[in-house]
Amino acid sequence: MPELGKRQRNAIRNRQAILSAARDVFSELGYGAATIRDIVRRTDLAAGTFYNYFPDKESVLQEILEDFAGRVRRRAHAARMEARTLEDLMRSSFLTCFRLYAEEKTLVAMMARNAGEVPLMASGAILEPAIAELVADLRAKEREGIVPHLDVERTARAAVALATELGLHMLSRKPLDIEGTADFAARFMLGGTLAVAGSALTRTF
Repeated sequence: MPELGKRQRNAIRNRQAILSAARDVFSELGYGAATIRDIVRRTDLAAGTFYNYFPDKESVLQEILEDFAGRVRRRAHAARMEARTLEDLMRSSFLTCFRLYAEEKTLVAMMARNAGEVPLMASGAILEPAIAELVADLRAKEREGIVPHLDVERTARAAVALATELGLHMLSRKPLDIEGTADFAARFMLGGTLAVAGSALTRTF
């Protein structure tokens, strides 16, 4: 790959500066109260520079959430692909997700502060790719004989919803219990999955 030119490097730096400042501002002031001016003031950029990269503050929040969700998906996918049992698949997925929640302290503070806006934005474009990837992974593990035959789309939606809600709840509790939350989520999901799979098998015969 050729080395990036000065203009490209500046563009990357400016974009990242805006995203970093927005995380802090949304966390401290709240998404609704924050303005583009508040974000720009946290950077060394000129006021008009913001609009070279983003049309509004909603697009900034969207990109922050999409980046976070993408990292969760990549890590969770890698963990699931290494699983050799259904229990391991469940636990590793939740544990990976909750660990990243804990690592991203600034982002987590922003999500918690803006609980009214984040679920609304995350309900569609943010979560649908995670659900689709989990469906694909479950089908792949079903072919390996690790996941029982069941409605993988409903299962995936239930798992993503559980990870989202329990992850945010975990961060509000003291002390932070990543392992315990992952164990609870895995046992809860495992019990439901086996019950549904067993019920389907009983109806078949």
